Amino acid sequence: MTDRVLIVGAGPVGLTMALELARYGVPVRIIDKIPDAEHTSRAVAVWPRTLELLDRSGAAADLISLGNKVTVANLLSGRRVAALSLDQVPSPYPFVLMVPQYDTESVLRQHLAAHGAEPDLGIELLDFAQDADGVSARLRGSEGTESTERFAFLVACDGAHSVVRHRLGLDFKGDTLGLDWTQGDFHLSGYPFPPSQMSIFCHEDGPMLFFPMGPDRARIITSLGPTTGKPAVPLDQDAFQKVLDVRGPGGITLTGTVWISAFHINERQVENYRSGRVFLAGDAAHIHSPAGGQGMNTGMQDAMNLAWKL
Repeated sequence: MTDRVLIVGAGPVGLTMALELARYGVPVRIIDKIPDAEHTSRAVAVWPRTLELLDRSGAAADLISLGNKVTVANLLSGRRVAALSLDQVPSPYPFVLMVPQYDTESVLRQHLAAHGAEPDLGIELLDFAQDADGVSARLRGSEGTESTERFAFLVACDGAHSVVRHRLGLDFKGDTLGLDWTQGDFHLSGYPFPPSQMSIFCHEDGPMLFFPMGPDRARIITSLGPTTGKPAVPLDQDAFQKVLDVRGPGGITLTGTVWISAFHINERQVENYRSGRVFLAGDAAHIHSPAGGQGMNTGMQDAMNLAWKL
């Protein structure tokens, strides 16, 4: 019987899973059908508990060196209503680290490589079957070559549209909320707080959230209004600026666009994270609003929790 673990998905959750198993000396194969590493900022918030857990592999320090520490969260409605300080959080890391997802993934890959493993990109999981002793996975490479390999366990870290979850026939119960949202990473000037302070501006037309990623860069999230049933369309820089002028504090100018996207908010979760020798982690198991930056963190902590058990 093999003791290898197959990890499907080489994003932050899959990389964390692979790194933790490798630390314990468990042989892993981590695959992703996407042929290249992620180059967009996507999830940007890393919370204290995640940093505490990453410290065990040495990855926390490297990640912190690349990010921006946020220690205060402001709530404003015309004026500042409240300011929540994070520096009293009982942790060696009393802050939320703002760092692009591509940097998080890069640090995880570097530490995984130090344990002699790396993601196999451009490899797609076509199907799998399990029995009492393991899992047989049918894989296809980027050139179309197919093979079947044997593993002790399979861990699905393949996102909200998880092929593994669909193959298992698991219900992804929950709701799609009735608003469309847009977000973007922008270079800007005129932000009224230091980069160590995030802000939520409340407005009757909808909230606007600022997550500083440096002195002149921030992730900004705002609502677009009731969903139309069609795919949400992101605002470009000029349109975002117009909404910012209405909902923001005034005086902020967007000077460049790094990345934009739009989304619906789904709140869904599988009833069971395990089916025999197959496990689900991260967005494959649960999805929700990105507003608190919890999606990537809960997924990475899924991986930390599962790794020592395997």
